[in-house]
Amino acid sequence: MMKIAVVGSINTDLLYRVHKAPLKGETVFGEDYQILNGGKGSNQCVLLSALEKDVKFLGAVGRDVFGMKSLEYLATLGLDQDVLVKETNTGLAVIQLSEKDNAITVMKGANEEITIDDVNLFFNNNPGIELLLCQLEVRLETILYALEKAKEKGIQIILNPAPAHKLDGNIIEKVDYLIPNEIEAQPMFETDNLEDIVEHYKGKVIITLGDKGVMYFDEGIVKIEPAQKIEVVDTTGAGDSFIAGFTSGIANNLRVKEAIQKGIKIASITCQHMGAQSAYKKIKDTKE
Repeated sequence: MMKIAVVGSINTDLLYRVHKAPLKGETVFGEDYQILNGGKGSNQCVLLSALEKDVKFLGAVGRDVFGMKSLEYLATLGLDQDVLVKETNTGLAVIQLSEKDNAITVMKGANEEITIDDVNLFFNNNPGIELLLCQLEVRLETILYALEKAKEKGIQIILNPAPAHKLDGNIIEKVDYLIPNEIEAQPMFETDNLEDIVEHYKGKVIITLGDKGVMYFDEGIVKIEPAQKIEVVDTTGAGDSFIAGFTSGIANNLRVKEAIQKGIKIASITCQHMGAQSAYKKIKDTKE
C-alpha cells in the first residue's frame, strides 16, 4: 500500500440547475441550488480516501463560515491535519448545470495562499510519501515546487493540469502521468489532434473524453477505453473521480489499462449523485 499525498484546492461549490443556459443579457429562472464541498484537490483527495487508507492532504481554507464547514467535514474523514487556515476567503466555485453541459467559475480565495514554505513543512511532517497527486487550482509556482520536490525524492507524480495552462517540456518530463480532459489538452499542446498528443508522449499523457471514454497509449498504439453507460444525474466532479480511481489503481500497481478502468468505474458512480463528493460513501462501500 502506497502513502499518497494530494496538494490542491478546497472550494465551496454553489451548484445550480437551469433548464437552458441564459443568453447574453437574458435572465432565466433556476430550478434549484445546493451548497456542497468541492475544489479539485478536495474532490480528488476525498474520493481517493474512500479507496485508500493512507492519504495526506495539503490544502487551505479561509477564516470564514465556508472554510470552517469545509474543515469540519474534512476532519470527519481524517483529512484535516495539514489543511491550513488563511486570513482570506475560502475558494468558491459557481457551477451552472444545464440540459447539455455545465459551466464553472472559480474564485481562488485561500487556494492562492499556499506557499513554498507550506509545501516544505508538509513534506517534512509526512515522511515516506510514495505518490503525489496535484492539480492547478492553487498558485502555479507552488505546484511546480511540489513537483520538483517530489522528483528529487523519487516520488511518483500524477498531475491533472486543470484549469488548463501551457506547460513547458520540463514540467511534463517531471511527471509520470499527465491527465487533462479533451478541452484542456488542445490549448495546452497547441493542437486539436488528440491522438498525436497521446502517441507522442508514449503513455505519459492520458486524455479523458467525457462520455466517449479515455484515450491512452498501450502496446504501441493509441486506444480508447469506453465510458460506462449510466443514467447521469450530475457530471460535476466526473474528471476528479476518474483521477481518484486511476490514482488508486496506480498505487496498487495495476497496469495502466486496469487503472483507467478503475477510474471510469469511480467516475460512473459519482455521475449518479449530485455533487462531486456526494458519492464518497457509495465508493467506500463498493471498495469494501
